[in-house]
Amino acid sequence: MIRIGNAQVSLERREAFLDGKPIPLGGRAFEVLATLIKAKGRVVGKDELFSQVWAGTVVEDNNLQVQVSLLRKAFGDRGLIQTVPRRGYRLAAQVSFDVPCLAPGKSPFGAMADASEPINDAANVPVLVVDDDPSVRKALGRLLRSQDIPHRLFASAEELFDARLESPCACLLLDMHLPETTGLEVQAALCRLALPWPIVFMTGFGTIPMTVQAMRAGAVEFLTKPFDEDQLLALLESVRARAVTEGRKRQHARQVEEKYQHLTPRERQVFSLVVGGLSHKQIAKAIGTSEVTTKVHKKNIMNKMQSRSLLELVAMHNVIEARSGA
Repeated sequence: MIRIGNAQVSLERREAFLDGKPIPLGGRAFEVLATLIKAKGRVVGKDELFSQVWAGTVVEDNNLQVQVSLLRKAFGDRGLIQTVPRRGYRLAAQVSFDVPCLAPGKSPFGAMADASEPINDAANVPVLVVDDDPSVRKALGRLLRSQDIPHRLFASAEELFDARLESPCACLLLDMHLPETTGLEVQAALCRLALPWPIVFMTGFGTIPMTVQAMRAGAVEFLTKPFDEDQLLALLESVRARAVTEGRKRQHARQVEEKYQHLTPRERQVFSLVVGGLSHKQIAKAIGTSEVTTKVHKKNIMNKMQSRSLLELVAMHNVIEARSGA
């Protein structure tokens, strides 16, 4: 989905929503909007709009003006599309990629992100290819099939987030420049979903700042097209092994979080004080209770968290803090 203020637009499904409610748009109006979105803030000349929206048809300027007016009215924002005198039109609103709207606790990847058992064999880790170039998808699909590597091919980020996948972990071959968004925005969306999938970025051209930003955000590698097939296969071997490790960590973190949810508010308070190194006497004074009661709380915490030692309890608390700060 593309987010424009309070609105969401799907270019592939040709749908638009404002505050969650469908926006009725005619075909011409939607094409004008799509062209402006793809321009990413660039002023789009009238000739370009005519060729994109009314290809092969002779139309007057007022037809374009009518469609622009309809869009402004439909989105309830006259400043949505800026008229640039003698040049054309520009989408003035900020455009960003957005994770699909989800019910609480649901993942856009269905069984894949919710699976209870992690993958233990890197050979079963699927490679998800996201690239809008059909020739790139075809070539990568052929290469992966030749090596019996499970994979899925997607033409856009939206296709990826709409997919119904059945594996608890994966790795991505992700194009940096997609039609509706950028690879970095997809990477950020996956981070928001707490999906630790290793990412290998692909691009026809790259810059040092772009590479640095991707690597700082956790990318494994940054490949410039065209790339050597043997080099890519060797890289995928290590990346898929890393996906298994990250999947196990995520599964452990989810299990710890589930146990933590069974603690009472008082037990959570005591939990923090215990791992902070305070004695029973100090904790009792801090929460205004007796040492005996404090010991009971600690025993309950150990049982509910299924912890065998204070050291293990500290490690669990670190996991909880890491997830809450993600």
